This record gives sequence, C-alpha cells and structure tokens, in this order.
Amino acid sequence: MLGADEGLDGYPVPTGIKDVEQVRKQLWDGLNNPQRASANILADSDVTIEAWEGKSLVVVNVPRADRRVRPVFVGNNPKTGTYRRNGEGDYHVTEEAYLSLVRDSLRDPIDSVVLDEFTLEDLYDETVQAYRNRFESVRQKSPWVNVPLEVFLMRIGAAGRSKKDHGIHPTRAGLLMFGEAWRIVHEFGHYFLDCRQVIGGNRWNNRIVSDNGEWSGNVFDFWFKASAMLTEGLPVPFRLRPDMIREDDTPQHRAVREALTNALVHADYFGKAGVVTIRRKNSIEVSNPGLLRISRELIEAGGISEARNETMLRIFSLVDIGERAGSGYDVLREGTYSAGKPDPVYSEIYDPERVKLTMELETSGLVEFRFPGMGGESSPLVTRVEPPRRDDPNSETSGDPVTQSGDPVTQSGDPVTQSGDPVERLLAALGNDELSTSELMRRLGLEHKTYFRRTYLGPALDKGLVERTIPDKPNSRLQKYRKAKR
Repeated sequence: MLGADEGLDGYPVPTGIKDVEQVRKQLWDGLNNPQRASANILADSDVTIEAWEGKSLVVVNVPRADRRVRPVFVGNNPKTGTYRRNGEGDYHVTEEAYLSLVRDSLRDPIDSVVLDEFTLEDLYDETVQAYRNRFESVRQKSPWVNVPLEVFLMRIGAAGRSKKDHGIHPTRAGLLMFGEAWRIVHEFGHYFLDCRQVIGGNRWNNRIVSDNGEWSGNVFDFWFKASAMLTEGLPVPFRLRPDMIREDDTPQHRAVREALTNALVHADYFGKAGVVTIRRKNSIEVSNPGLLRISRELIEAGGISEARNETMLRIFSLVDIGERAGSGYDVLREGTYSAGKPDPVYSEIYDPERVKLTMELETSGLVEFRFPGMGGESSPLVTRVEPPRRDDPNSETSGDPVTQSGDPVTQSGDPVTQSGDPVERLLAALGNDELSTSELMRRLGLEHKTYFRRTYLGPALDKGLVERTIPDKPNSRLQKYRKAKR
C-alpha cells in the first residue's frame, strides 16, 4: 500500500500520494526492466488506485510467484538479489532456501533422474516384492503383472536406462521407495523419516525412525508402518460389505492416510529435518521439507496436482495409495467434516523451509451413521462423530454461562438449543442480542473461526436470517451480528 503509514495501533493511516499516475508508471517501469527485476509477476488488475478518507493511494496485490519463475530477484545476481519478508523487514534468503527455490523451478520431475552410481541390487528385495504383490492384487488384468522384474521397475518409474552406460539403474524415486535408508542417504544426505505417537507431556510414547537399522527405512515400508500408528484408536463402525466381510474404514482413516501420502510425495528430500508425523490423542501433525508449490487457495479449491515427486506419486497411485487428480485436499476436508471438526490447516515454516499440516481428529465414538446397503443402496456414506459437549472434562471451551445440564445460555439466561442444524443453533445463540464473531463462537462452544464462518455464520447470512450491524463495512473490527428484521 503506497501512500499510507502504520499507525500506533498497527492499522494503516492514509498519507496520500500527490501524483498517483506518476508513481504507478514508475512502478511498472521498474517491474518490466530486467536489469531491476528478474520477472514481473503482476497483472494490470493487481495495481489499483484507491481513495481513502479523501486521499489517493496506490494499492499493489502481490500474488504468489509461479514456481517456474522462482526465485524472483532484484538486480542481476539471484544469490544476492533474492529476499524474503520476515516480520517488518526484507532479508536475503539462506543458501539452502535459494537452492530449494531453484530445484522447484525445474520443469522435469526431480525424482525421475536415473542414478548411474546405483544398481538394481541396491533396492531392498522384500520391499520390491511386497509392492509387486500389492500391484498384482490391485491390477490383476494389467499386462505388467508377468513382465520381468527390471521391465516392471522401468514401467512404474522406479528404474530407467542410463544415458552414460546404457544400463538399467534405479531412479531417485525407485531408491526412495524401495532402497534401504543407509543407501538412500548417499543420494539424499538429510533423508530421515519419523513417526511418533505422543500422549500427555511425553516427548513420545511410540516411535519409528528410518535410521535405526531395524527395518528397511524406505518410503514404501514407512507408509504402512506410519499409517497404522497414525490411525490407531480412531472410531470404527461395524460395517459389512456386500460379500459380508467387515470393512473397517471411515473418512477420518482415509484423510489420515492421504495426509501421510501427501507429505511423502511433496517432500524435498534434499532439505533438512526430514518427514515428521506426530499423532496426538485428538490430532495429527504432518510436516515435510520444502514449501508449497502452489498457493493454499489453489490447494483448497482442488483440481490441480503439483507433486514435487511426481514419479513417487505415480508409484503410490498404481497400488491405490494417494490421489492424483488434485483431489487430495477434498479427502482431508471430508475426513474432518465427517468428524465435526474444522478444515485441515496448511502452514509454511522458513529456515529451514517446511510445510506443516495440522488436522483435528474425533476419537470419542461414532453416532448417527448410515452406509450404502443399510437403509437403502442409495443411502450416502455419512460417518459423523458427535463433537465434545461443553460439559466434557476434555473440552477446552469455556467462558459463557451454562445451565445445570451444561448447555450454553443467551444473555437473558435462556438455554441455547442443541439442535443439529447449525443455523438454528446460531439463531438461538443470538437471541435478541448483537454479538461479535468471538462472542458468538464462545456462546456456541466453538473455537475455530473458519469452521464457524463456513458452517454457521455464512449460511445464516446467505439465507437472510442474520444481518451485520455495519453492513457497508463487512470486515470492520467493530462488526457485530443480529437477527434480521422481518
């Protein structure tokens, strides 16, 4: 925002620009000069002239740069001209961050590189055979089932022909998926996989790591060990398939497995700290080296797949593990929605560059579920879990008056209805009061703003049942809500 200063309260204060057209022209001239900026990532619509309290400002929206043009730098030297905003200042990126940006700018999958110094004997036989057995079970009619091993490995992308000696060698993906940890670290010096179960204040109660020498330590074997640990204790309904075999699976289970797969196929294995997964009683946290390749908005919208390790994703998907069509976040969101929890949250961490996914879980038990074949073949799969009540000793919500039964009450003392419809609950919580977002959330016993807006407030506003007290400034920090006048 050009033409505004930061006030004492942290909010911008307009100072104005006398000649906004000149400032805008200077801005565009600098952005389009390759001697000053390596790339212009702005569109015309990203630079606008706005009036605020009678003063003119130039407002610039800086979008996330496409990974193929990163790093975006000033001057002629990318190593000295690449900066990152940290708090209120811009600082040179570290050497590791710079190299990560360069790796992400490559157009070909980084894990498809053929490793001339390795041979197929460097792959762990037991893991390769386990993968092939699963492939044959999932794709019984595939012509790849009966081909020789080296041909099979080439078909799935785990091996390739060297341009140097014309022999067949593992690819980076093949080494990561099927090698042994002590061999993998020769190519990826910081390679490390870690899965922990944490209960209470302990550092960990159960843990598997890739470098302890007790198992292969590769990605494929880790997936099975970690998925079992991460899903342990999740509520499982009694469900019979048409062939009368019990099927113990829920949207929560699928979401946890998808979170694990995402971390493994999006990890920058040249980065530090490795892939770390942590299962707590009511949540999981999955983190991997490397930043997001596309924006969070595009991830949540779905339909776009930008795996850092495309070959590994393909190897997983051939045995029905992971989503390839950019629908992975939908699987995560379905899992949290089925449990009455807020959307999963992605966050980026710098120095070292990491992505962390946090997802809340419900472990108290299943209620109100219907499955196909139970109450009609057209019945949708709805596996819902009752959210904790405010009188639950494990609940962290508190602060509003409650009845003797533990139900929240309005300002006038009337109990808030525990109807299953979120809009009805919102209206009951409002009563005749005017309440802010935080006040409404406390009254409803909710903690997560995104979930509240999407499930409660948004639908009520869309239906015209609730209105803003400051309708011309919807994002005002003084905004409150009341029942709409009819």
